[in-house]
Amino acid sequence: MTLFRATWMVLGLVGAVACERAKSPPPVETATAAPISPADSAKAATALSWDASAGPVLLVASATPAEAMVIPSDSASATSQLASIPRPASVTLFGRNGSVQSAELPKLTESGGCATGTLHAAPPPRVWSVGFVGGVIEPIALDSTQSLSPADSLRLVVAVTRLASALPNDPAGRFVGLPFVVKDLWRFTIAGGPTVVIATLSRQINQEATPLQEHTFIIAERRAKDTTLTRAYSERSYGLEETIESDEVLAAVMIGGKTPALVLSRDYGEATAFSLMERGIDGRWRSVWRSPRRHC
Repeated sequence: MTLFRATWMVLGLVGAVACERAKSPPPVETATAAPISPADSAKAATALSWDASAGPVLLVASATPAEAMVIPSDSASATSQLASIPRPASVTLFGRNGSVQSAELPKLTESGGCATGTLHAAPPPRVWSVGFVGGVIEPIALDSTQSLSPADSLRLVVAVTRLASALPNDPAGRFVGLPFVVKDLWRFTIAGGPTVVIATLSRQINQEATPLQEHTFIIAERRAKDTTLTRAYSERSYGLEETIESDEVLAAVMIGGKTPALVLSRDYGEATAFSLMERGIDGRWRSVWRSPRRHC
C-alpha cells in the first residue's frame, strides 16, 4: 500500500474527531469557516447568466478527445445559437493541467435535444476537458492530489474536512458524527492572488435498502504566506446514492483576462448538467450559469 493510499485511510478518524477541540498543537494547515450566508446555497434565488467573454457555447469532452458535447449558453435560444456557429468553427481546448490546443468543429449533430460534434486537428486532439468557440480565455493549471506530496495531501485533507464539519447538518441530523471521505481535491494559484482549494466530500448512511449520501462541495482560499484555509463557497446535497447530485471540476480558466472561473460537471445519476462559477472582486465564488440537465 502506498503512502498516498494510507493518507486517505486516516480520513475516517479525522472526520470522526473534526468537531471536537484538538488537545494537541494545531497542524501547519489550519482552517477557518467564514460566516454562512444564504448566498452559499446552490438553491439561493440568483439570476444566472453566462459570461459573454467565454464565447457563445461550452464544449465538453465526450467519449474520446475527438468528440465534443456542445452546450448552448442560452437554452431559450439554443437552436438559433447553434445555427450561428461558423462551419467550420475554430475552437480552443483546455485541459485540467493547463494544456491548450486548437481544433476545428466542422459540423454539429443534434439528437434528442443534445448537440455533439467531431473535432478535426493535425495531430488529432489529445485529452482535454472543456473548450470554447472564440471568447477570451486563458488556462489555469490545476494540481490534483496525485501531484502533491503525501504530507501536503494530508494537511489539505484535514483542513477541508474541518471546513466541512463547520457547515450546518441536514435538519434531521442524520449524518452527525459520521466520517467524511474526501473524493476529489484540487489546488491552483491565482496570479498575484490566493491559492484556491476545491474539494468534494461525502458521508454515507449504510442502509441496505436505501443507502443515503451527503455530498459537500467546498471552495476555500489561502492567501500568500498564510497557513489558514478560509471557506469561500460551499453547497451541500442529500439523497439516494444513485441520484444524489455530485460535482466534478472540469477545468479552471481565466475569462476576459481578469475573472478566475471554474467549469463544473454536475451528475444527477440519470442526467448531467454543467455550470460556470466565477470569483468576484470581493473574493467570494458564485455560480453564474448552469445548463439544463442533459438526458443523453
